[in-house]
Amino acid sequence: MNLNSTIKQVIFSGFLLLITNTSRAHTLNETSAQVILRDGQVELKIITDIPHLVSTLQSDQAWLLGDTDQVMPTNLNASQQSAFIENVLQQQVHLLINAKAISFESVNIVGAKYSTNADISLQTKHAITDVKEVAISFPKSLGNVHVSVVKPRYRLLAAGETAHVVL
Repeated sequence: MNLNSTIKQVIFSGFLLLITNTSRAHTLNETSAQVILRDGQVELKIITDIPHLVSTLQSDQAWLLGDTDQVMPTNLNASQQSAFIENVLQQQVHLLINAKAISFESVNIVGAKYSTNADISLQTKHAITDVKEVAISFPKSLGNVHVSVVKPRYRLLAAGETAHVVL
């Protein structure tokens, strides 16, 4: 009976391991992006899998298929890779507000050294007073991108006051 329970535990553990590995094998390398519109300012927050992005940017095949404009050299250190990625995003993320092209002024990558996912922030200012329409496109090297557009509503609350927002 002890041998049977040990065999069942081994089989069950193997089954769990198989399910876990299968789940990881089917994990999608997708990117999420959030466009935040404020008065006179736009911030784009991107969360993406940096190792996947680097491998795509270093792929000769991706370059041949037109998914990248240039191949990232394989001998770059982490800060050089970040600079390369920042340049790609600054050149290839295209933002239109009310059909007017807006260029991002700064790109900042956070967390790429410490985890596989990185938070990338692109920021710029604009002079458009009434935003009616936003169009954004991303480089193919980011893969599928889940996009949300947010226009926050701000209010200063006095101590103990309740905010009431009608959506």
